[in-house]
Amino acid sequence: MKKQLQRLMVFLLLLSGWLSAFLVTGQFGRASLYLLVPVFLLGSGMGLMLKLTHIRATVLTLAVTAIAALALLNQFFPQHTPRLSAFKTTPPDLFRVSIEVPVADELSEFMSERVLESSSPLTIQLIARLPAPARQMLIVEDRMYVTLSDLGAIYLIEPISRAQPEDHPILYHSGLDRPFGLAISKGRLFVAEPYQVLELIDSNLDHLVDTEKVLLDGLPDDGGHWMRALISGHEGFLYLSIGSRCNTCEEEDQRRATMIRIDPDTGEAREFARGLRNSLGLAIAPDTGQLWGTDISRELQGRTPPPDELNRITAEKHYGWPYCYGQQAPDPQLGSEQLCRDTVPAAVNLPPLCLPLGLVFGSRLEAPEDYQNSIYIVCLGSGYPRGPKIIRMTYDQGEIGGKVTDFLRGWDPAWGTPIALAVSQQGDLYISDEKTQAIYRVRWPETANQGELQTR
Repeated sequence: MKKQLQRLMVFLLLLSGWLSAFLVTGQFGRASLYLLVPVFLLGSGMGLMLKLTHIRATVLTLAVTAIAALALLNQFFPQHTPRLSAFKTTPPDLFRVSIEVPVADELSEFMSERVLESSSPLTIQLIARLPAPARQMLIVEDRMYVTLSDLGAIYLIEPISRAQPEDHPILYHSGLDRPFGLAISKGRLFVAEPYQVLELIDSNLDHLVDTEKVLLDGLPDDGGHWMRALISGHEGFLYLSIGSRCNTCEEEDQRRATMIRIDPDTGEAREFARGLRNSLGLAIAPDTGQLWGTDISRELQGRTPPPDELNRITAEKHYGWPYCYGQQAPDPQLGSEQLCRDTVPAAVNLPPLCLPLGLVFGSRLEAPEDYQNSIYIVCLGSGYPRGPKIIRMTYDQGEIGGKVTDFLRGWDPAWGTPIALAVSQQGDLYISDEKTQAIYRVRWPETANQGELQTR
């Protein structure tokens, strides 16, 4: 009886060791200190097993418990089930990139080296520190406006092309209520709060807003998704995303889960598209003028999360929520094949748990042609394989080609989380980091080699 209990303990130790090893590797990569936990559990189990039996039985038990752990993960946590590729060595076309930090900032939280992995040779420079995370960035000529939702403020960084951390960002406006989206239309600056859109006027050009003008108010602000993404189209209209109030439900307020179009001169607004649960990444295609947007799908949908989405957003179309997701797949609670026939499928199914935020086109980047002909998206999701990252996909004349690939990855949520992207007229890519409240400038060397790293 005692021997049977010991064997059961060994089996549980080994099973726990494999489960924790697969979870840690999938979540944080092979370099995480969290791997000490599975090493301890597996080592203890193997030591006890060798005392009880011979080496052949120990090896067999290790194999059986590894298979059992994989089966359990696949059954209950499929998003964390590792693929064999997760245990391969670093591919030869993957480049390690250290974030360049000025000497003065090395005494801060950047004292330890921050290393990311990229599919192309890059330089990444810390260029600004802010008092709160920059939720959105808008670049106009050589000026960058950023919304600090947590502080109810907008800051200005100028000139962005030569910005350094020792420069002090300018407090452009304060006293706002959770500002998020920013847009320029006809030379005028607009900001979106949860319940209204404001025009901000700096009449004497002293980098301080002196007048607020309400363009549109009365937007739904009774809970749920409060971030309002905002963008200006080629024709001058503003497009505003209003997220859902719930995870999955039929909204009472029909303005929820929609994209609305606003005339910046009159404030007249009308519904442009619907069925968009929470579209926070918006961009206008530079070649066609088409509006594109990411969408965060519902959560907690049993054992298999639905894909997040990249949508080509067109007037008077329904994009599925709450009845369908992805390629017109019916929602198990509210959907049906009949309802889904009248919806627009996603242009691209993004990986489940991506939680897509920032979205930009690469056409203006000073980069190799493949990287110019690409769309870039921030995947914030902590449940996403290898943590937060920036993904890309090729784009040509309104069509997406190839697979979703990793462009920049390796952020550890303990020290960095990308949340927003912007491209400057000078051809630089900018990344806002939520954890460090920093902004990074990304540039390609003149002799950049093209690489490709397939998403795990």
